[in-house]
Amino acid sequence: MSAAEIEGAVHAELARAGCRMTNQRKAIVAEFMRLRRYVTPQELHERLARRHPRVALATVYRTLEVLEKIGAAVREPRDHGEASYLFCPLAQHHHHAVCIACGKVDDVPCGSVDRFARVLAQQLNFQLRRHRLEFYGLCRRCAPDEAHI
Repeated sequence: MSAAEIEGAVHAELARAGCRMTNQRKAIVAEFMRLRRYVTPQELHERLARRHPRVALATVYRTLEVLEKIGAAVREPRDHGEASYLFCPLAQHHHHAVCIACGKVDDVPCGSVDRFARVLAQQLNFQLRRHRLEFYGLCRRCAPDEAHI
């Protein structure tokens, strides 16, 4: 799926969730999609303010909350209380590799969830509804040269 197709699918899901697709909301979604790291609503608002000064901080908060609700964003609590968000395409389940130095996030495909869910069901009588897995380390750019395999 291309970036334009993903953005169109997100717009459609937001509309289904009752959000009007204003120019401000479209700008929020576009900027959020470009970032490949967790970002607070305040940080996103500051990035948008340069090119889109009419975007209100409250609209950023509401949009990120709805994006999380429709499955297009992941929310991560931070130590100081404010949550940060990461854009996640709607199309395919995946996990994240998060660089602890620069904050870059890469998607990690997940092919074993069905098998894992069967094991949970058979051995523990546990019905998996959702899960989340993130790997923390150093990306290629931040890792020492000898760490690259």
